Amino acid sequence: MVSEIKNSTASISVYNDSFNKRIRVDDYRGDVNSVLELINQATQNWVEKVIIKARGPERQFFQSQGFLKEAFVKGYFSGTDMHFMAKYFSSSRSHNSKQTEEKVLVEKILREKIPVSDSDFSIVKEATIDDAEELTHLYSTIFKIYPTPLGEVGHVKKTMEEGTRYVLIRNENKIVSAASAEININHSNAELTDCATLPEAEGKGHMKKLLSKLEALLKKDKISCLYTIARSESYSMNKAFYQLGYTYGGLMTNNCFIYSGLEDMNVWYKWIGE
Repeated sequence: MVSEIKNSTASISVYNDSFNKRIRVDDYRGDVNSVLELINQATQNWVEKVIIKARGPERQFFQSQGFLKEAFVKGYFSGTDMHFMAKYFSSSRSHNSKQTEEKVLVEKILREKIPVSDSDFSIVKEATIDDAEELTHLYSTIFKIYPTPLGEVGHVKKTMEEGTRYVLIRNENKIVSAASAEININHSNAELTDCATLPEAEGKGHMKKLLSKLEALLKKDKISCLYTIARSESYSMNKAFYQLGYTYGGLMTNNCFIYSGLEDMNVWYKWIGE
């Protein structure tokens, strides 16, 4: 649930995420000291992690207040860079024993040669409200745990109505792969997310076609900044974004409950603006 909190000198937009035991400050305005007061006001006893999407000029201030820089997205705020800053209220939440392996995985991907891009994504179709129930079935099949309620038809329909664009690939009239873009019109950015492929359809390059289609759609919408937050343990997903020209932006520790449980997530970004 998103809420707006304000006082006489500042305001913040906060996503209260009790499922993932965190809050995320998506935007803020005004005096940064007052912004910090509002963040402290919003931090309830169930919160294990606070995330701030900080503009570049304010990064050092938040670091001086105990926040750690975890990741970076170029041009997120209509051309101004954004830093994911995090503060932990649980010692176990701030560490993950798998990070050494995850960093080796990224280093391996970054050493690989980027293949010639396949621009043929004619098999990709944009989803409509009529596809919502089948999309829900796909996501429920792939993800037993997910940070948002993709297993609920009402949620998928609601996000579509609010502007999220879903794309899909069918095989024999069955959805086998899908992805979405959550669009922030105010700041001209979009998060590419909800990427899923059925096991029998893996290894066919479906995800790169889906993401390429989304990029083409978003360019038409005048979106300048694309980014994703991908499971750090997923070699295929991280490789797909790298091969599509995304830049590695950093790792977010124990960021959300997804797939197997509480996992680290990698940030990748791409500037497609003029």
